[in-house]
Amino acid sequence: MDVQLFQLINGLAARNAITDRIVFWCAKGLPFIYALVLVALWLTWKRKYQIAAFLSAISAFVALGIGQMLIRLCPRLRPYDLYPTHLLVDRTQDPSFPSDHATLAFTVATLVWQVNRKVGFVLFLLAVLQGFARIYVGAHYPTDVAGGAVLGTVTSIIVWNVSRLDRGHRLLEGLFTCLAKWRIAAVV
Repeated sequence: MDVQLFQLINGLAARNAITDRIVFWCAKGLPFIYALVLVALWLTWKRKYQIAAFLSAISAFVALGIGQMLIRLCPRLRPYDLYPTHLLVDRTQDPSFPSDHATLAFTVATLVWQVNRKVGFVLFLLAVLQGFARIYVGAHYPTDVAGGAVLGTVTSIIVWNVSRLDRGHRLLEGLFTCLAKWRIAAVV
């Protein structure tokens, strides 16, 4: 089923140069949007948004680290290594599962959603679009994207919940109080 869905989505590639360019940009460029959102959250100088940006970065670091362990434990060849593929991106030596792009996108979307539902919802839509694009360009199977989405979402939920615990909350407040003293974070 995974291979058939991959072939169906990837089979849409190489039919229209403009569509291919747009989807290529979504596959490669959307991670930069997530980084810009985190910078924009920090630059609001509102503590709750700065904390969300900080926790998103922590979550992304943890989720991508776990993803690297999964890649080592269960190396999966990329679809272009096994099947005829319309490959619109450069080949990589990294295994396919889970998708780092999906992991990052869903990590940030989930955590931002905790503090701003509208922005989080838009980020989830972009995450789904990016996941579709990664399949379209021939880089990943659908389960690679789904695995990254689950990994990123679960990691962010755990990090968010730990930050809400008494000890986690005190640690976070202490850090942000120090950052505020150095004038690199919002003052309460």
